[in-house]
Amino acid sequence: MRFRQRKPDGIRTPRTLDRKTKSLYADDADGLDRDVLSRKRLATQLARAIRDLAEETESAVVGLVGPWGSGKSSLLGQIETDLDSTGWYIGHHNPWAYSDFAGSAAGFFASLRDAVPEDVLGKEWRATVGEWVSKAAPLGAAGGVAGIDGSGAIGAVGAVITGDRSPARLREVAAEGLSKIDQPVIMILDDLDRLAPDELLYTFKLVRLLGRLPNVYYLLAYDEGTLTDLLEATDLVGEGSGRAQQYLEKIIQVRLEIPPMLPEQQAALANAAIDEICARRDITLSAGATKRLQTVWQDCLVPYLDQPRSVKRLFTQVDATWPDVAGEVDFSDFVAITFLRVFERRTLDLIMLYRAEILRQPSGFTFERHKESQQERWKRWRELIAGANPRHPAEIEKLLAHLFIYLRGAKDGTEYVGSSYHEDVSRRMGVGTAEHFDRYVQVGVPESDLSELAVRAAADEIRAGAVGAATHKLLERMNDDASPALRKLRREHQASPLPAATTLPLLGAIYLAAMDQKSGLFGLSPNFGVIGLAMDVLDQEDSATGSALIESLARTDLGSLALAAEMVRMALKDSETPHSWAPAAKAPIVDALADGIRSFASQPARTLPRFLSFVFDHFHLAGAADTRELLWEHINSGSWDLSEVLGLLIPLGQASNGEDTWTSMGDFSEGTIEDVLGVDEVLARLPERPDLLERQDQSSYFDRRVDAEDLQARIEYALTGMERVRVRRRQEIEADAGEDISTADGEDDPA
Repeated sequence: MRFRQRKPDGIRTPRTLDRKTKSLYADDADGLDRDVLSRKRLATQLARAIRDLAEETESAVVGLVGPWGSGKSSLLGQIETDLDSTGWYIGHHNPWAYSDFAGSAAGFFASLRDAVPEDVLGKEWRATVGEWVSKAAPLGAAGGVAGIDGSGAIGAVGAVITGDRSPARLREVAAEGLSKIDQPVIMILDDLDRLAPDELLYTFKLVRLLGRLPNVYYLLAYDEGTLTDLLEATDLVGEGSGRAQQYLEKIIQVRLEIPPMLPEQQAALANAAIDEICARRDITLSAGATKRLQTVWQDCLVPYLDQPRSVKRLFTQVDATWPDVAGEVDFSDFVAITFLRVFERRTLDLIMLYRAEILRQPSGFTFERHKESQQERWKRWRELIAGANPRHPAEIEKLLAHLFIYLRGAKDGTEYVGSSYHEDVSRRMGVGTAEHFDRYVQVGVPESDLSELAVRAAADEIRAGAVGAATHKLLERMNDDASPALRKLRREHQASPLPAATTLPLLGAIYLAAMDQKSGLFGLSPNFGVIGLAMDVLDQEDSATGSALIESLARTDLGSLALAAEMVRMALKDSETPHSWAPAAKAPIVDALADGIRSFASQPARTLPRFLSFVFDHFHLAGAADTRELLWEHINSGSWDLSEVLGLLIPLGQASNGEDTWTSMGDFSEGTIEDVLGVDEVLARLPERPDLLERQDQSSYFDRRVDAEDLQARIEYALTGMERVRVRRRQEIEADAGEDISTADGEDDPA
């Protein structure tokens, strides 16, 4: 929490809310600058109907009927303004403000008295009404009106009949005065559908029995369905008899109904809300985002946002929470998830519970789910959705299929394979990716996540050629977990290219760390992402500049050398995409690799974890002969032990039986030995070890468990492999010799 220090001599300016009087947060029906629901026209029509009614009867009760959220209160305000402009006197009575009939009655007539100016009827009339209020209120508490609590009745009745005038006589005097006023009075009672059953009953009885005065008209606003339920909960009306509607008909003479929103009005109100949010939050919607919003609207939101208040309820929530995720999520998906949070919370809880499955994370799949057909999967998910009890299950099904590719495939009975689908969702920071999902449900960037804004700040520094705090922070994150940062940095590059001169050294600095990272148990190391981004960045340069930049990169340090070598190797291998810098860079990179490998000579081979990658890069770029010469140079000099080099040429990998995982040695490759050392030369240098062949034959990859640091096990495995090669070759020589003897014998046969 941050506190702002008040300036001691500063003048405090009064806070104004004028800027919000026509906004999503206003209390009127749509709360927007334009009357998209044509409520001004409707208010004019309803006010005219009330004026016409006043020409026909001296008092009447009018009901303004509409569902919750339909804008009754704002429409009442517009009707009030219209009647006030034609001279009507306006009074308000709020039955919520009173806990019993007596208090409500007193409050009602006090409001009526205050509605008529003193100079119209004079002080004597106001005093008469005041006296009547003081006597009428105890009358209600005394049980003078049927259905009202009669506790304390004797004392209350005594108070009423004491004095020179009865309440009936006082009412006559008040009625005589009201009959002579120049303009009628409208008494407005709002939110009757929010009262308790007994409160509603005494409010109706108040209007019916005590309030029918000449030139006084009553405008009651309510939701008819709710009012019917409330009346049926009372002993007076009872449930299921139809008497509730009959009771209403006795109270209400004229029923004015708020028409339902037309489809075009519904869409216009939602569009106006989105327009205001975009203007307020400086959001520019792309064509794709607009299309996705239209899909969400048509497939799901329409039956939910059927009243002005429901539209405002959704979009005020969107507006209030958007600053926490601005620039970090897709606006369309954020509207959809906010909708679930506001209207279908149990469905949101469902997708949070099954997030691993719908995001296709390994922890979300069991053997049974792997065996499911798409039809079976969708049937299961329809049952899960139904279990969340949404108001409109079919619409929720379509919404979830729209948001998550996994569910869309199940619904459509197909498999959306290929990277393009997932890249599109990731590029726009959609909720359907593990990278961004938590931002939607947490309404913010989790502490463990790397925000798009942080990456954007680093990218701006890289573009400016001035590496600063944001870039250093990005590098720290990439040294721990490069994959998320690389995806974000690639998106930044696609939006606005990153310069190669600044970007390549940064990627070289984290390349070795990336080689040790895994995206999931069997996932690829993010160093492939480093290579891809580096090649894309370098492809922007002309061939001469690109070659010079990558040669400079290779001479920086071992990590940068490893990156440069992989870039050139992959670029020359890629026949579909031209990389103009690669051919000229080949020779300098080969020289740099040779120098790098020679720099290892001062260290034992077993201490060189990157030995294998440098050897193979040199082999692919320089050829077998040069690589053999380089390796034997170090072996012959005594810098490296041949058996250790052989052990390092055995790759390590991960194996699993579905329950446990472990490090395992890869296959022994005679071809690899031939490529980089020459099998004949190796066999000539190695002493014979027939004892190795007598040990257990570990021919299965799953049986070759090993500690990743145990080089001796790899050495023994490599030596065993070489001994088998030796035996096989001898057998082949003997077999060839036998064939030669047979051939010779056949030639000597007289037959």
